[in-house]
Amino acid sequence: MPESKNSTNIFAFIPAVLHHWVTLMGGGFIIVAVGLIERFVLGQNLSKWIYGSLAVLLVFFACYLAWRDVKRELANYDNTESRRKEYLAARLQSLLNEAGTVEYGWMSLDSEEGMEKIARSRAYHDRAKNFVKQQYGLETASRYDEERSKLLESLLADLYKDNPETLTVIQKGVDSQH
Repeated sequence: MPESKNSTNIFAFIPAVLHHWVTLMGGGFIIVAVGLIERFVLGQNLSKWIYGSLAVLLVFFACYLAWRDVKRELANYDNTESRRKEYLAARLQSLLNEAGTVEYGWMSLDSEEGMEKIARSRAYHDRAKNFVKQQYGLETASRYDEERSKLLESLLADLYKDNPETLTVIQKGVDSQH
């Protein structure tokens, strides 16, 4: 298999081909069938060029199998990356929607309601910062303290810019909630 998802290195392709070729040659039905035909049906030894041709044919088939494996892996990778972007966009949108409900502005600190709003706001910001830290790293999370919702909006805009179909998916989800 390739070293990485975007690898086009021949040295990553060769082991995949060898793996398939050894499987085909070592325990392959074709080699066993040719050997049985040689011994029991024809009653004579086949020339070496038949076995050589068969080996070459199996190398080409192994190349196809390795190529097919990489194509499947890349298709799964693309699908997974697309789902990750959709998840990030949905979560960022959710955090932005929630931001308006926890802003506390001016309130009395000696009232129970005021303290509850402060606690809810602090919990929201901790949740949002932890999400940014987990998904985007410590450097971006440190920017959250200064920028807050503006940072979330810019991260969401970047996702939409990189993947326009994410906007459609998220918009459908927002419409179904209202």
